Amino acid sequence: MTEPTRRPPQRIAGAIGVFVIVLVALQIFLLSVGLEALLDGNAATAWVAAASSVVLFAGALAFYRYVRL
Repeated sequence: MTEPTRRPPQRIAGAIGVFVIVLVALQIFLLSVGLEALLDGNAATAWVAAASSVVLFAGALAFYRYVRL
């Protein structure tokens, strides 16, 4: 039997780096949407942006814990 080929560590680290950059960009976008909604007086949109940001943070934290194991 042949053993499965393993990906080089650099490719995995690069993929994780890209994923983290996308998560940070989405966090910044949600922050700007939430703050703009607050300044416009639209509390509903601000709460939705805040809740989405919390869910995104929890997902990123779970991903971090998964990668560290």
